[in-house]
Order: sequence, then C-alpha cells, then structure tokens
Amino acid sequence: MQITKKIPVSPSGKLKPTMKNHKLFFALLFSLIAFEFLSAQTSDPVKFFQRKGNEIIHPDGKPFKIKGVNVSCWLYQENYVIGGAQTAQKVTAARVSGLLGKQAYQQHIKNMMDSFLLAEDIELMKRMGINCVRLGFDAELFDDEKSKAWFFNSIDRLLPVFRANDIAVLPIMMVPPKAPDKLWCTGYVKGDTMLWDSPYAKKRTIEIWAEIAKHYKNERMILGYDLIGEPAIKKNREKELIDFYKDISTAIRAHDPNHMIVYEGNNYAIDLKVLATYDDMLDKNGCYSFHLYTWLGLKMKNHLPKFMENARLRNRPVFCGEWGINRISTIKNQVDLMNGEKDMNGWIVYMWKALELPLTKEEKKRPPYYGNWFFIPFEDLNMSLITFKIDNETRDVIDWMSAVKVARTPSPEMAKKALSKIEHINHVSNCNFNLKLISTLGFKTLEK
Repeated sequence: MQITKKIPVSPSGKLKPTMKNHKLFFALLFSLIAFEFLSAQTSDPVKFFQRKGNEIIHPDGKPFKIKGVNVSCWLYQENYVIGGAQTAQKVTAARVSGLLGKQAYQQHIKNMMDSFLLAEDIELMKRMGINCVRLGFDAELFDDEKSKAWFFNSIDRLLPVFRANDIAVLPIMMVPPKAPDKLWCTGYVKGDTMLWDSPYAKKRTIEIWAEIAKHYKNERMILGYDLIGEPAIKKNREKELIDFYKDISTAIRAHDPNHMIVYEGNNYAIDLKVLATYDDMLDKNGCYSFHLYTWLGLKMKNHLPKFMENARLRNRPVFCGEWGINRISTIKNQVDLMNGEKDMNGWIVYMWKALELPLTKEEKKRPPYYGNWFFIPFEDLNMSLITFKIDNETRDVIDWMSAVKVARTPSPEMAKKALSKIEHINHVSNCNFNLKLISTLGFKTLEK
C-alpha cells in the first residue's frame, strides 16, 4: 500500500509558511537535484574517446577496436602515391614554384585539399566497415594564416560526415617543422638539421599542437592526437623524445583535457621500450602506437610480441598506426596476427587511395621504380584499397616534380595541365576497388 501525506495548504491553495513545510521543500529540492545528477552520471555516454586501462573506449561507452585507413595526399603530399619518386615535398614545391610561381603551387595544394578526400570517400569507407581515418598533415600549413585556415576548414567541412558515419579521426603530424627521421615522407633532405637539434622547430611543433587542441577540444569524433610520425633519435638521446612528448602533451592539456594522446615508439615507431621505460612521464589518457613494414626484413610474428610486452607492462592501449603496401600473402599474415592478439586495440593500414600501378612491359623500364617496390614486383604489390589511373604524359610531369633524374622539364602549359589532372582524377567515381586487399583486410567488398 502506498503511504502518502498531504502537504498542508492555506485556503488560497499556497503552502502554509511553517518550519515543517520549509524542511519538506528543501528535502524535495535536494532529492530532485540528486536524482538529476545521478541520472546524468549513469545514463549519458562517454563524451570522448578515452583510455580505460589497456582499452580504448568509444564515446558510446563501449570498447573500441580500430579498423582504419591512412589518408595521404590530402593535408600533406607524397609523390610516390601518384607515381612519382620518394622525395620530400619541399623539392616539388621548389620545382613547381620555380616554373609556375609560388602562388600556383599554393593553389595546387589548396585544390588537393579540396578534392582528395570528400564526403563520398567517407561514406564509402563506412560501407566497407572502416571505423577510423588517420589524417597526416604538414606543419608548413601553419606558416601563415591563409594556409592554416585551409587546414582547419578542410577537416571541419567533413566532420559532420565523420559524425554521421561514426568514423573516428586521428590527426598525425607527418611532416613537422624539421624532420624527425631521415625519410622523404617526413620532409628530410640530405644535410637538413633534424627536429631534435632545432629548438625553434620543437617550439613550433608544440605551438601547432596547442592550436589544434584548442580548435578540436570539444569534437567528439577526434580519436586523439598522434604527435610525431616515426621519430628516430639516437639511443643515447632517447629521453629527449620523452621530454618533447611531455612538453607537447602539457601544451595540449592547457586547452584540451579530454582527448587521448598517441605516442609512437622510437626508431621509426618500431621500438616501444622507451615509452614503457618512461611511462610515468606520459599523459595518463594516452596510448602507444607502432609501425611495421616488412620490405627490409622486419617480421610481424617477431615484433608483435615485443610491442605487446611493453604495452602490457604499463597496461596501455596499443595499436598499429601504419603497415601494408605489400603482397597479399604478407598482408594476410600480418592482419591475422594482429586480429588474433586479444589485447591489441586495432590497426590502421596504409593507405586509402593511390595510383593504380601499371603492369606493362614499358613500366619495367620506367624510373624510378622499374616495376618494383623494394623488390616486390608491381603485379604483386597492393598499395591502397581504391586506385585511380594517371596517363603517361601526366606521370612524366610528376617524375619531373619529384626530381627523377631523367625527367625533362615540362612547359608551363604542360605542368598546369598535369596539376589539374592530379587534382581531379582521384574522385571516387574515377577509382577502382582493390577487391583482394579489401577482402583480405576483412572489409566489405561492394559496388561504388
């Protein structure tokens, strides 16, 4: 039986101003506030991706296993993705600016940012089963207000599509103000001062991440901030990497207390021991990331146990941020090993979209690759999930842009025509599916 007690009222219907009524009023008010607070605590989902022990938790409160793709040639450029040589983008910038003027080169970069990744790409990713996109960017975009606005606008215009399709976004500084290693993709040219030896470059890196964190502090679909791509500092200076990570993390936390921070290991992200050794200096809401390409003898079956050992030692989430560009048999072996590791938090394959490799006899005579990638014949190589074709005339210009020795300097008209083709040929409507790769990765094969 429900027991009720009538609240005393005056003839006008108002509460009688008694001490008892005051107590009852405040008791009811307190109960209401407590109920609202507890409801908010128990019913609302986690607002941001976050670390919980050795798991990554989705904003909906459930464990999140990454099944992602890397996107190149959108917020930074890699010549080999469109068939050119493995050269730093600043080499291309100097060549195109010298032939067509700096403004024309900058417009090309803007056009690539407007065209290479669109809503159609993201919707196609969702249909395949992709749940994360790692977005490399060039710190040079922050050199002036105009190009910085391009950077933020490029991501911001697609955030509603990422949200609608529940695809996480992981920004990664692929090209810092100075190279963190001696690879073309991070901007290195022989003789360059390294990031570790440039106080100014370190300062700019910290400032850029602070700006990004301030801008995206309330964005639900940001998985985290991947600070530096494939750092490589000498073993006896490894703590400098951790000190740098700590400085960047502190700058991020001044604006954004919520998002995860991703720490890549030393030696091109294949050595996580330094992270485990100095784990107490790293942000608590952070995870480890490793990369592994097998072209030069590295094997997933040998290295994965080491990656997991260091992550388990500190109870950290860990995922593979880059891998792929290989034979189907090798890719299958790698993905099976990673998927079979119960404590691993997923992987992000390289890459979403690239040139469809020609398989002609003429290609085997064409520099710089002569039909092979690190000893893997083009007919066995799988670079991306979807591919686009580029005609030889345009590729001749790309060879010149990327400093292939035998390439001839094009006329300004030829260069402009080639740039326009590069900017437009990559739309998903012009692309083909790499069905073997898509299937091997466990994604859905479908029609565009």
